[in-house]
Amino acid sequence: MTEVLEEKPVAAVRSAGVTAAATLGILGSVSALFAWGWVFVSMVGLPRDNQGRHVYEVHPISFFAIALIPPILIAMGIRTSIGLFQLKSWARRGALLWATLALIFSSAVIAFRPYETFVISDNFVSPQASLRQLLAVSFVIFTFPFGAWWLLYFTRKRVIAQFELPATGDSTLTRSS
Repeated sequence: MTEVLEEKPVAAVRSAGVTAAATLGILGSVSALFAWGWVFVSMVGLPRDNQGRHVYEVHPISFFAIALIPPILIAMGIRTSIGLFQLKSWARRGALLWATLALIFSSAVIAFRPYETFVISDNFVSPQASLRQLLAVSFVIFTFPFGAWWLLYFTRKRVIAQFELPATGDSTLTRSS
């Protein structure tokens, strides 16, 4: 005869949706880090101007804003994603903030440049303008659906309940304090 041993049930198992959102957040943040690094290294490597000055000497405020703000936002995105893995309640609110900002910015791109966002014309457009349009379309395609998904998903009652349960059990499966 086989006996089934009674096991203590896990109080709060992280759902697959929260795991997917956290994984997407980390992957998106790491991708943004690589993209920012490429832009930053390219900017630092620009040749000197006619007066022999580097870009950081000509535009110091813009240079330091580009050097500091994106890595801080990327670090916040990574930390929020790790908090989602740990089912921290502040991480759910942070994900809602990220989703709201993503929807606002992608909606603004659509609202203020509707034709330029969705139609990439080869006529009368420089290669630089085509690249900007491609980046705008890529931004909207990436941020709008994921922002909408996070905004709807993290406001569901079952998801909110996952983040409000008391801390018990294994920290990889349940919420830790």
